[in-house]
Amino acid sequence: MKCLKQLGLVLVIGVLCLSGTLDGQAASKEEQHVLKEYRSFKFGLTVTQVAKIMYGASYKQHLKQKNGATVLKQKANWAQNEKGYRSRGYSFYDKSKTLPRLMTLEFHTRKNQTTYFLVQKTLQFAADTNSGLRESTRTLKHVTYIRGDETEAELDELLSGKGLGQVGLRWSLDYKSVQTKQERKEYKYRGQMKIYTFKSSNPKKQIEVMMKFDYQKKQYVINNYSIHTIKPK
Repeated sequence: MKCLKQLGLVLVIGVLCLSGTLDGQAASKEEQHVLKEYRSFKFGLTVTQVAKIMYGASYKQHLKQKNGATVLKQKANWAQNEKGYRSRGYSFYDKSKTLPRLMTLEFHTRKNQTTYFLVQKTLQFAADTNSGLRESTRTLKHVTYIRGDETEAELDELLSGKGLGQVGLRWSLDYKSVQTKQERKEYKYRGQMKIYTFKSSNPKKQIEVMMKFDYQKKQYVINNYSIHTIKPK
């Protein structure tokens, strides 16, 4: 499905969020369950701890030893070992008829060590759309109204209805668990972002908006937006 193509998009965009206070549409029980599990994958968890959450009592059946490290038996999308730092990425695709989705988890080790820690995760909701992602039902009244630095509340004022609608993609990262104390002092490598695709007053156009969490302001603000022509199916 087109959602699988979004992996490349994800690597270009940046970082993503875990929650949306202005989503404005009641999530189904299935989505609530998915988000609860997704949020349970806390940064700094080891591969073994993540496996326990995913597979319960049978978690050991999904683990193996590779080059002295505990990893998932599932084939990794990629694996690297650069200057003593190891990293691995996994994808989990659910072909649910009501909520198809793709989750990716990325693990890293500390330098010259073998324990993998969760440092990055993504959740994409698939749909038969131009981008392959689920779109919001909200309509942006006019794209020229956007300054490009609006908060969620300010963006909500520019949309039809109440709230921002459904999120297409969520992404977050936090490398604290694999950073040294000195590295943490120099730079806190963390971030959260989410992507919405809104309808436009022009039926042939749609607007993709990326919102990034501002840790100083403690709220999400627009990081970037782009206008796309809707391709006929």
